[in-house]
Amino acid sequence: MSESNPQPIYSPETPERKNKLVLTSKQADEVCAITLGIEEVDERVREMAVEDVVNTLQNGNPLNRLISDQEGKTTGYIACEDFVPQEAYVKYFGSSGQMGRNLLKEIPAFFDYAKSQGYTKLNFHGWNDRLNHVLEHFGFERLRTDNMGEFNVDFYEKSLGQPKTPEELNHERAQAFEQKYMAKLAKDYEQTLQTFSKENRPTKEQAIAEAYQTLSGRLQSTENFDFNERQQNILKLKLARHFQTTDSLDMSTLYDAIIETPKFLDSDKGKINHLFDIHEQKTLQKIAEIRKSRAEMTGDEAFNPYEALFETSSGKYYMARLLNMPHLKEESAYMDHCVGTSDSYINQIKRGDIEILSFRSKPQVDPDTHQLVGEDRPIMTIEYNLRANTIEQMKKANDAYLKPEDPYFTDAVEALKTLRQTETDLGKKRDFKKIAKSELENIKVKDYCVLTDQGEIPFQDFNYDAGMFILKAGEMRVTPEMDKTDIAKIVRIVESIQVLPDQIALNQTEVTENTKLYIGPFSAQILQQFPKLENYYTSFPEGKISRGEFETTGKTGSQLAVELKNTKFDNANINLYSGAEFMFNSSEFKVAKAGEKIPTVRLQVRALFTDENSHTYAEILVRANQLGLDFLPHETAADLILNEETQPKLGDWFRVVSEPIAGQGGYPNVFSLERRADGLYLYSPWAGPTHEWRADYELLFGLRKLEA
Repeated sequence: MSESNPQPIYSPETPERKNKLVLTSKQADEVCAITLGIEEVDERVREMAVEDVVNTLQNGNPLNRLISDQEGKTTGYIACEDFVPQEAYVKYFGSSGQMGRNLLKEIPAFFDYAKSQGYTKLNFHGWNDRLNHVLEHFGFERLRTDNMGEFNVDFYEKSLGQPKTPEELNHERAQAFEQKYMAKLAKDYEQTLQTFSKENRPTKEQAIAEAYQTLSGRLQSTENFDFNERQQNILKLKLARHFQTTDSLDMSTLYDAIIETPKFLDSDKGKINHLFDIHEQKTLQKIAEIRKSRAEMTGDEAFNPYEALFETSSGKYYMARLLNMPHLKEESAYMDHCVGTSDSYINQIKRGDIEILSFRSKPQVDPDTHQLVGEDRPIMTIEYNLRANTIEQMKKANDAYLKPEDPYFTDAVEALKTLRQTETDLGKKRDFKKIAKSELENIKVKDYCVLTDQGEIPFQDFNYDAGMFILKAGEMRVTPEMDKTDIAKIVRIVESIQVLPDQIALNQTEVTENTKLYIGPFSAQILQQFPKLENYYTSFPEGKISRGEFETTGKTGSQLAVELKNTKFDNANINLYSGAEFMFNSSEFKVAKAGEKIPTVRLQVRALFTDENSHTYAEILVRANQLGLDFLPHETAADLILNEETQPKLGDWFRVVSEPIAGQGGYPNVFSLERRADGLYLYSPWAGPTHEWRADYELLFGLRKLEA
C-alpha cells in the first residue's frame, strides 16, 4: 500500500537518533526477503549478503533507516558502516516493488543529514548497475574497480566538504581498519574463552597465559623479528583456539615454526596445527635434499661408509643402514638378491619411502694375536617401509627366510627389538607395528601364543610393561564367548589397538559413545550414529571396516584420463592400464556434480555375507543395498589416486563399486586401485552380474545417508 504523504526519511528537523536500530524478528524477515528479491544484483551476492544486511542495520550508525508503509510493513532500508572517521560507507540499499515513494527525490536531504552528522564523504561499492548510473547524476564519481572474491566491483565516492589529501585519507583508513581489526581480535578471543566449560576455563586460561608468556618473551628477544601489538593479540587468539581441542603444545616447535613463517602472525586466519604441518613439510624438504644427495654418492668418494646403528649384546653382529647405490650393489652381489640390481630401491630411498638395513656379522679381535678374525659381511637384508611403519622384507642370501635354527637367530631377534628404539632422519622411532607374514613363514607359533625375545608364551602371560618384544603372534581369533579382558589383550598384540574392556562392543546394542572397538555384523547405522568409533571389525582380525570421505570434482572421464597420464608424484607414479583408460573415455562414464562430499566404506566381501564363499557381483549389489551401501560415482577412483592424502597405501588393493562400464571387449567393468613398491596402478576388472568375487576381495562403497 502506498503512502499519500510519507514522512521524510532524512531532514534537518529529524531528531538525531539516540539509540541504535533494533529489528524485530518480523522486520528482519522482511529485510531478508527484500534483499533476496533485488533482481538487478547477482544472486550469489544476494545470498552472501542477506545475513550481513540485518547485522549492519543494527550496528548503531546514525544514517541507518528502515522504510515502512502505512501498515508498518518494511518496504526498504539503508544500511551504513563507518570504516574511516567522517566517511559513511553506504553498504546496503534495498527496496521492494511496493515502496510507494520516490527515494531519489530524498537523496539531497540524505546528503544534508549526513553532513549534519559530521560526515565529509559518502562512498559505496556499486553492485546494481542501474542505481550506479542514477547516483552518478548526484555527484558520485567512480574511483576504481575492486576485486571482491570472485567479483569485480566499482567503488564510488562523493565529497560533502573540504576534501582531504590522499595521504590523509590513506592514513585515516589504515588507522580505522586497524582499530576495527584489533576490536575484532579482542571480541574473538573472549568468545573463544567462553567455549570452555566452567570447570575447565581456569585451567585452559592458565595454559594459554603460560604459553603466551613463554613464546612472546622469546619472540620479543629475537633479532629482526617484528612482534607488535597486532601480532601479540593474534598469537593470544590462536593459542586460545588451539587449546579448544587439546591440552598440550610443543612450544619449541611452535617458536621455530613462527620464526620460519612469520606471516603466520599477520592474520587471525590459520591454525597452529596447520602451521606445524607447514613446518614439518619444510623440515622434510630439507631432510629430503640431504638424503637425496647422500643416496646419489657413486662410490668414487674418498669415504663412503655404511651407517652403523648399533651392535647386539653378544658383540658378534650389528645393524647398518645402506645409504646409496654402491652399498645396494655390494649387498646384492654378496646375498644374490635384487636390492641393488635396478634403480627401484634406490629411488624409493631417495623419496623417503623406505630404508634398506643390513644385519651383519662383525669382525672380532683375537685376544691372543690381536688380529681381526672373520669379515664384515651381510647376513640378512631388511626393507623397512617408512610410510607404513612396517618391515616388508627380511631376506637372507638367495632370498631365504629367517628360521629358529639359524645360529644368529637370537641376535637377529634382539636386533629387531633394538631397531624399534632407533630414530630415522626425521627423528621418529622405527617403532614398526608389524613384520610381513611372508617373511616369518619359517617360524611357527602356536595359536593364541606369541613368540617374544624371551621365547614363546601364551598371550595371557604377555606383559607389555616388561619390555618384551613380539616377533610373531600365532593365530588369534576373537569370538563372542571370550572375556573382554582377553579380547583387549589380543587386539593390542595383533593390531596394536589399545582399548579397555568396557570400550569393546560385540553386538549393536552394546555400542555407546564410549565404544572404541566394535566386532560384530556390519551396520551402516552404527557408522553414521557413532562417527568417532575408531575400530570396526565384522570379524577379527581379517574383517576390518575402514571409512573415509572424498569430494567430487565434476570432471569428465576424458579430462581425468589426461590428468592421470600427466600427473607425477614424488612418492609414486600413476600407471593407467589401457582398459581403465578406455572406460574413462567411454560415453557411459557419468559426470558427477562438483563439490559433493561423499562418505565411503571399505570392507571385504566376507563382511557382507559373514561367510567365506565367493559371491557374484549381482549378489553383492543386492546385499550392499540392503545394508545401506551405494554405488560410488565413476570419477571416484581417479579422485582418490590423484590426491596424495587419499591414495592407496603400500600393499593396498581394492575395487571401487560403481555402475559398471562396458570395457574394450564389451564386458562390464569397474575400476580397481593398487599401490605397489614401484607405483600406483589403476585397473579395470570384470563386474558382470554372474562374475564371482572372492571373500577376501576389498571393496569400496558409498555410505547412504540415514533417513530422518
